[in-house]
Amino acid sequence: MPLNCKINIDEFSKGDKSCGGCNICQPYSALRYPFQRDLANSEGLVKELEKFIHESTGLLVSKTTVHENPDLLVRDSNGKLIARVEAKYLEGKAFMKAAKILGEPLFPKETLVVDTPKLLSYFSCKEIDLREQGRNIPIYVVWKFDRPCADVGGICVYQEVNILKSIYQLKKTVRSYTRQTGQGDFVDGIKRGVTDKFHFSISECLPIEKLPANILQHL
Repeated sequence: MPLNCKINIDEFSKGDKSCGGCNICQPYSALRYPFQRDLANSEGLVKELEKFIHESTGLLVSKTTVHENPDLLVRDSNGKLIARVEAKYLEGKAFMKAAKILGEPLFPKETLVVDTPKLLSYFSCKEIDLREQGRNIPIYVVWKFDRPCADVGGICVYQEVNILKSIYQLKKTVRSYTRQTGQGDFVDGIKRGVTDKFHFSISECLPIEKLPANILQHL
């Protein structure tokens, strides 16, 4: 299925964010966090993004070789680095306790989560690129929102790291949450699941259809 955003984010109102009476998502967690399955789904999204960006921009797209860096490198035909792209696949039920647990209430349906250590690594990567490349290299974080919601399920949105950093600096005391460790967080006896999370809103992002033009403007 092609990556797209089927909702109008500019008109994503408070009423749209409110959950109806479907009761698909429960107000408690089963404490099952399938690290390996999530990893496989994320790798699938990376492949989708790689194809989407190449076909829509004509630029060269490849996977990073640096573990902490965003998933994809976007280069021109001369090998010049144009942008970095990170894939985030959000699967399963909405974070129903968002409105009660977060210091600044967000509707469960609108929440986009990112592991806090990864978010901080994107900020660091941006600073290193500026120092080493002598110019701003945009980093785009892309979320595929595979929630069971009839309206927002399946949407794909993104935002540039500088915007995410400004939101994080302003909201880090009210948007941060450490979840409980659960089943699937451990692989071969080692904790692989990250429990420190930070939350953004769908309304703070852009539809995936705008990403190619954003990337091309940095040529």
